[in-house]
Parts: sequence; structure tokens; C-alpha cells
Amino acid sequence: MSSLSDFIGGGGGGLTPKFEEFNSSGTFTPTQALIDAGGYIEIFLVGGGSSPNSSADGGSGGEVLMKKMYLTSTTGCAVTIGSGGASGGNNGGSSVFAGSSAGGVNITSAGGDKEWQNQRAGAGWGSETTNTTAGSGVFGYGAGGGKFKAGVGVGKANTGQGSRYAAAGGSGYCLIKWYE
Repeated sequence: MSSLSDFIGGGGGGLTPKFEEFNSSGTFTPTQALIDAGGYIEIFLVGGGSSPNSSADGGSGGEVLMKKMYLTSTTGCAVTIGSGGASGGNNGGSSVFAGSSAGGVNITSAGGDKEWQNQRAGAGWGSETTNTTAGSGVFGYGAGGGKFKAGVGVGKANTGQGSRYAAAGGSGYCLIKWYE
């Protein structure tokens, strides 16, 4: 007769979860313990939200990406956090994780577009006049701004949220998780 641990392992494994948040631009430096454990990381990256081009619209939230990759060296990776679009009709800035410097790949989350959701992917469109409810984003990150219907009024810092016309969009965000 087999025991349950023969099928799912004895538990433990000895790896401890770790994470690092970026509310502003900086550098993620992989530890040797991370590389020795296989170099696996998970990245949650949010572009900056926009302020809409028209006082009748809501601004789009920044794109939200969740990616997995392997790193092969302890070389630092630049992390750029996109700025929120200034009030009165400005795009949000893109956020970037430059993983190629440590053997991974580069990832870019586009900033929200001031033109409601022109050429942007994601669940964070802004509301258009009285007919549309803004997109809810992903876990609240990258949510669209709302003018008359549901949506964000003022984008909060490090959420990538869009805003109303008279308010700036929220800046971007990055969370990196790994095990060592």
C-alpha cells in the first residue's frame, strides 16, 4: 500500500517565498540563492494610468501583465515605473522590467491612453461620456477612470488607474516574487 506522500511528496521542499515591490524605478538584483534554486521568478507589472483628452471621458488604466521567467545570473535588472498621465489629457508612462540583463526577457506594460482606450490592450478602459462603465482592471490595478458612470475618479499612486479629466492618472507598479 502506498502512502499519500508517495504521490504528492513529503512536503516542505525547503524553499522560502520572497518578494520585492517597486513603487518607483530601481534595480532588481537576483540573489545567488535564487539562481541556485533554478532562477524562477514571477512578475506583476502595471503601466501608469492616463488622464483623458476630453472632459466628457475617463482615462484608461495602464496595462497589467503577469509573466513568469527564468533568470540565469545575478546581474541587476532595471525596473522602470511608468508615471501617471498629468491632468488635462495625457498618456500614462509605460513600466518596464529589463530581465534580459540577467538571462531573462524584457517586459513592457503600456501606459494608459488619453484617447479613451485607443490601441491599448487590457481591462482598464475609461468610460466614454454617459454610455459606458469603465473597466475594472486586474485586482483593481489598471482600472479605468470614470466620468459619469462607475470608474475611478482620481488614480491612486502605484495602481496604474486612469482618472477623470481634471485629475492625474495613477503611477505604475511592479511586484517580483521568487523562491530560494
